[in-house]
Amino acid sequence: MIKETTAATLIALRWQVLRPGRLESTAHFAEDEAEGSVHFAAIDTAGTVIGCATVIEKEGRLQLRGMATAPEWQGKRVGKAVLEAVQAHALKRGLPLWCNARVSAVGFYEKSGWQTEGAIFDVPTVGPHMTMIWRG
Repeated sequence: MIKETTAATLIALRWQVLRPGRLESTAHFAEDEAEGSVHFAAIDTAGTVIGCATVIEKEGRLQLRGMATAPEWQGKRVGKAVLEAVQAHALKRGLPLWCNARVSAVGFYEKSGWQTEGAIFDVPTVGPHMTMIWRG
């Protein structure tokens, strides 16, 4: 099940998947509590968050951040379900959607109709990324 939630419910998964070996505080985003930010969680039957994403509204666009799937659930369509919820939100809001995707995740996004824009760039302490756009 995918539901809207609070940023606090996503921090543990973000930290585990996106910031392993670093301080938990690195899994918090400055925009988490900003007006217009929406947090999505995939929840298993035990009530555990197994997938997540945050959408931040700024400057008339929506940015996807902090998308993560628990390692044991990767490849089982959890990420796809979360991404579909994010895309449905963007359609409902009528705003463009973009993200800075890790290079290792570019193929995942492309399968859902996202397109790369520009060259690969490095995010310090995280690694190579590409900007991606979903036009619906």
